[in-house]
Amino acid sequence: MKKHFKKILLGILVILVVAFGFTGNYFYNFALNPKVDKSAIVNQDSDGNKEDKKAVENWFETTKKELTMDSVTKNKLVGYKFENPGAKKWIIVVHGYTSSSFKMANYIKKFYDMGYNVFAPDLIAHGKSGGDFISMGGYDSTDLVNWIKKISEDSGSADIALFGISMGAATVMNSLGKNLPSNVKVFIEDSGYVNLKTEFTYQLKKLFNLPSFPVIPAANTMTKLRAGYFFGDVDATEALKNTKLPALVLHGEADGFVPIEHGKAAYELINSKKEFHSFPGMKHVQAERKFREQYWNIVGEFLNKNFNLEEWLKHMKIRKIHIKEYNGLKNLNINFESNDKVLNTIKTIEILKEII
Repeated sequence: MKKHFKKILLGILVILVVAFGFTGNYFYNFALNPKVDKSAIVNQDSDGNKEDKKAVENWFETTKKELTMDSVTKNKLVGYKFENPGAKKWIIVVHGYTSSSFKMANYIKKFYDMGYNVFAPDLIAHGKSGGDFISMGGYDSTDLVNWIKKISEDSGSADIALFGISMGAATVMNSLGKNLPSNVKVFIEDSGYVNLKTEFTYQLKKLFNLPSFPVIPAANTMTKLRAGYFFGDVDATEALKNTKLPALVLHGEADGFVPIEHGKAAYELINSKKEFHSFPGMKHVQAERKFREQYWNIVGEFLNKNFNLEEWLKHMKIRKIHIKEYNGLKNLNINFESNDKVLNTIKTIEILKEII
């Protein structure tokens, strides 16, 4: 009787283990295996509209300088440098889930036209970079730090700003806690997730109407076995709390892929100088396309105030700024080189008051 009971228990245990493994493997492939179709995931917030990007994609191909580097995962990584004659500062642009630097050509071109050098990496298992699993910003963030060091070495430690969307934003946020070089001055994150486990739990409920247990533990275990990391390893909470860099957080209010709660959480965690802008009715990373002028005005002003102040003052033809403090209040006097900037004086004062 005892032996029979043990056999039953052993059989149940084997069934549970097999079921656990099958479940974990299925959801690992669904989300993290680049060879498995991801349309059910990435099309959640699609509105069916596709811009004609032939001109900007042609610019990408004719302007890029291709670089390579080894990932911490031993895969060969590819990145693209866009050197702007006369520019000194760099923007590093990081793409999202199932995307590539090529698909970020419009962002890259915009920053280039704003007067910056630009570098854009293909993350693990994306674009031309190798890899048999998606890192979701984990290993990617360590690779990003190494790319930054490479660009810094080649440019004489020029000032760098970080910009990422979706998974690229998560990559940027996770890199903040990995000893970034001091020449990284600011970061911008658009529609990124703070915690991967929270994001996957949300997606599981939305796409399959399933609870977290036992699927998330099963997929988490399989991810560790097949990709070498736990979901909990991709968590920018402490990095955001501890960063001293000025931050710009952007998010669509109707984002159904990475809910706006992630953007709000990121903003609340940051203790450094920060800005938060949301876009009404916008789904995942749609603000750049549908609120284009407003979007780039926000980005441009943030960079002017926090990353590009000297050049901005020169552009505004400001000769001298007097800041006098009296009884704890700061008085601001601005001398212009000429009167042709008078119309911009009020905006100039508003921006400078924020800085001081």
